[in-house]
Amino acid sequence: MTKPGGMGSVGKEELKPVSPAAGKGVTAIGDSVMLDIEPYLEKFLPGIVIDGEVGRQMSQAKDIVAQLKANGKLGDVLLLQLGTNGTFSEKTLVSLLQSLEDVRQIVLVNTRVPRPWESDVNAILSKTAAKFSNVTLVDWYTASANKDTYFAPDGVHLGAEGAKAYASLVAGAVKPKQEPSKKDGK
Repeated sequence: MTKPGGMGSVGKEELKPVSPAAGKGVTAIGDSVMLDIEPYLEKFLPGIVIDGEVGRQMSQAKDIVAQLKANGKLGDVLLLQLGTNGTFSEKTLVSLLQSLEDVRQIVLVNTRVPRPWESDVNAILSKTAAKFSNVTLVDWYTASANKDTYFAPDGVHLGAEGAKAYASLVAGAVKPKQEPSKKDGK
């Protein structure tokens, strides 16, 4: 599912966190683009756990998830931003998502990278996201179209304006935890 609406105003209005701990229980895994947006994600989602690394590939995600889980740092919301550095198989992504069945919400972010694998990565993310009820696909590719000012000269990494817009879009996709409904006065 693509995160609807608001894309025209991305970067023009600041997202205000719902509470000082809006990011508590949220974990983000990504590559160098995640490092670009880290300070803004921390502002929009205070308490978030961020694990970004230059050159990271989707094939590394399952091990990172296991390590975060073992260290008690895997939240019930996972933001996953990978694909900048190369493609991956649908099987790899499906296996990762199946291993995260206990995660309440997984936010996948598609990519804008002027490289041959961009369309393959985005197609795999879109197709796979549609198969999982707990997955939200954030459409960074569309949100960043014709926004050259968002990007560094390499067309991949983000300047301050782009990083803020990206973080705002991703943070806006995080669904608040639903309180259990009270039935029959219980």
